[in-house]
Amino acid sequence: SCLPRAPPPPAGFFDDVNKAGAGKVSGTAALFAELEAKGQAAAAGLRKVSKDQMTHKNPALRASNVVSAGAVKSSAGGAGAATPAAAAKKPPKMENMGNKWFIENFEGRDDLTLEDVTPRTAVLFVKNKQSLIQIPSKINTLSIDSCTKCRVLVGSCVASVEIINCQSVQIQVTGTTPMITMDGCAGVIVYLSQQCIDDDVAIVSSKCSEMNVVLPGKTEEEDPTEIPVPEQFETKIKNGKLETTALSHVGA
Repeated sequence: SCLPRAPPPPAGFFDDVNKAGAGKVSGTAALFAELEAKGQAAAAGLRKVSKDQMTHKNPALRASNVVSAGAVKSSAGGAGAATPAAAAKKPPKMENMGNKWFIENFEGRDDLTLEDVTPRTAVLFVKNKQSLIQIPSKINTLSIDSCTKCRVLVGSCVASVEIINCQSVQIQVTGTTPMITMDGCAGVIVYLSQQCIDDDVAIVSSKCSEMNVVLPGKTEEEDPTEIPVPEQFETKIKNGKLETTALSHVGA
């Protein structure tokens, strides 16, 4: 059977809606009428422009109003847009100050030699590029800082060898040193003597990549062995303490 049809709404059901709609229409009409009246009042105060004052009818007037490209560029740039001057290249320096030797800003030199040293001398090899220096005698400390594609040969260091912020640097210790530290470096190769190995040299590195240590052959006929320094580590928690071990390189 079919459901009975719903009864129609009672009389006057839509009266409130119709009244609201009528109010909106009348209000909108009044708003447009007010805007039109204000527009006519504003237009009444405008001055009429003659043909000779219209730019589209007067070519000479258009030409006088053109702004040059140079003026726009200088205005946009302003006083603060000047190109910064390039940093001046510092001259190379090899200077002794007390017990410290400073070797700085050399480039493309493979004949640097430092012999006037003692076991108390500190050598600072800083900001050099594509250069070689030899320090055959014993010194106190050697610091290689911010160098690129350099080679350093040193006899022995009483305290340590430090390599800081260097790229593609090779260091060879022909005697011995108790410690070699590397910080913020990439592409460092360390050549150790048998004496360094016998003296149990310590190698400490942080924030470095592509580090390799070359060990001498056990005999003169045996080739040296190059071993990569680990860059990845695994840390585990045991008994409330951290235990970290180096992950072996593939093929190592």
